[in-house]
Amino acid sequence: MFRYFAYIILIFSVNLFSLDRIVVAKNIITLDDRYSNANALYIKKNRIHSVGLKKDLLREYPNIFVDYSHQENIIIPGFIEHHVHPLLAAITMNSHIIAIDDWDVSSKKTFGVRNRKDYLKSLKDVEDSLSDNNPLVSWGFHHYFHGKLTRQDLDLISNDRPILIIHRSFHEFILNTKALEFFDISEKDIAILNYQEKKLANLDEGHFSERGLIAVMPKIMSYLAAPERIINGLQISEKYFQEQGITLIANPGAMYDQRIQQAKNYVFGDEETPFRSLYIPSALYMLEHVKQDDLLKETNALLSWGEGRVEFIPNHIKLFSDGAMYSQNMVLRDGYLDGHQGVWLMEDNVFKKTFRLYWDAGYQIHIHQNGDAGLDRVLDVLEENIKRNPRKDHRTTIVHFGYSAFDQVERMKKLEVIVSANPYYVAALSDLYSKKGVGFERSQEMVRLGDVARSNIPLSLHSDMPMAPASPLVLIDAAVNRINFANKVAGPAQRISQLTALKGVTINSAYTLGIESEYGSISPGKYANLTILSDNPLTVEPLNIKDIKVIGTIEEGRSFINQK
Repeated sequence: MFRYFAYIILIFSVNLFSLDRIVVAKNIITLDDRYSNANALYIKKNRIHSVGLKKDLLREYPNIFVDYSHQENIIIPGFIEHHVHPLLAAITMNSHIIAIDDWDVSSKKTFGVRNRKDYLKSLKDVEDSLSDNNPLVSWGFHHYFHGKLTRQDLDLISNDRPILIIHRSFHEFILNTKALEFFDISEKDIAILNYQEKKLANLDEGHFSERGLIAVMPKIMSYLAAPERIINGLQISEKYFQEQGITLIANPGAMYDQRIQQAKNYVFGDEETPFRSLYIPSALYMLEHVKQDDLLKETNALLSWGEGRVEFIPNHIKLFSDGAMYSQNMVLRDGYLDGHQGVWLMEDNVFKKTFRLYWDAGYQIHIHQNGDAGLDRVLDVLEENIKRNPRKDHRTTIVHFGYSAFDQVERMKKLEVIVSANPYYVAALSDLYSKKGVGFERSQEMVRLGDVARSNIPLSLHSDMPMAPASPLVLIDAAVNRINFANKVAGPAQRISQLTALKGVTINSAYTLGIESEYGSISPGKYANLTILSDNPLTVEPLNIKDIKVIGTIEEGRSFINQK
């Protein structure tokens, strides 16, 4: 008895132990058909040694310590958040969050505002509360909810303090006059842009988006990514990821900036970090600094940028098709109701040439896509390269999967693509977009997961944090229920089962990253990555999924228990 209580004390006081033990649970969801009925597992060092029934494991291994601390809990494979942006998350954590939805991070909760009056009032309240002269940085603005925002509007909030507003998408920034001065942004920064890029850099209104934003981003990032700010934000993010039950993260689209990567290494690389971090470089960012002919060499060089528990995945790259969902810059077959146009993030010839380069080098290519016309381009280029240079198990991944058409699902099946989807788009945007920009029918088909699942296309789910909370339970809820801000079900036929959704944040996320042999299910030989829950996500009422509590995690054999 003393041994048992001593062990419990160790768990709650240290939370960082690695001890050979048998862990007993109320039920273990293995996602391995060989072990469909299990309530115990044997962890040996950092891997799963055996899985099965408690009575069998206790009989087979009588001298191994037995951990009963989770006997009333549900154990599932460790959540994998295969698409987050740690840098953007860190910036968000250091910002004043005024968003369309509620956020609960770092023991601070903010409540969503969805109209212009409340947004401007909240922004003014923040400005009035500040006692220093530092810039006011706020994240979460969305023009379709909060109205058009210009530097003139921000000057009315303050013409003495620099104000930087980061759009929810992170693809648009709005600055007041004082902020333009603070960051030394002027006409000379705009003059070097081409005609299309200049349309996305409106100095008069202080509004910069997509390629126009990239041109001024280095100046802004010198402040946002200052070492002290980034390290603090990353530390908050680290705690947040673990509290959500995440045991592994990945960042497809890592910036080509070694200083920022070093900050990530500093926070996420040490042995006490409760998750492993994997990174995939962005060809879009690299092309800002590297000639096309040098891309492969420089991509390989990035493999040395990680340290400790942070590493770049060999032979993976991210490309970009069309613009952001939150900005309504996705490129659509039938355009927008108001007549505006979406944006290509990579020019057609650049996209085709870059895709071919990495395809011929045997890379798995992850492609940011949000519009159905953007998806057409991706599938056309993929099909062309398959015919030209056939490859088996290429795992080309459609990332975000905002809008698509049914005919494209059939085509994706034929081309053997993977879908990595953000189901939170449906919850946050489907109601408003049914009235503005897109229309009811297309909003119902937003993130059409049901058709993908019925076609047996590999399907994984991600948050794109901070585009959605990095909470796999929130993602499961969004994919299973598809209930939007108006409390309506958007596209009932596109809902997926609880099992499919759970696989989307575990084994299928591992498959998307090419690491399914090591992660994603509770199977002998795989890393002992487990998420411990209060209830069973497969049997709980669908509407109660989001209310399941994350008790803690076991990551490579080490326990991390959340505070009550």
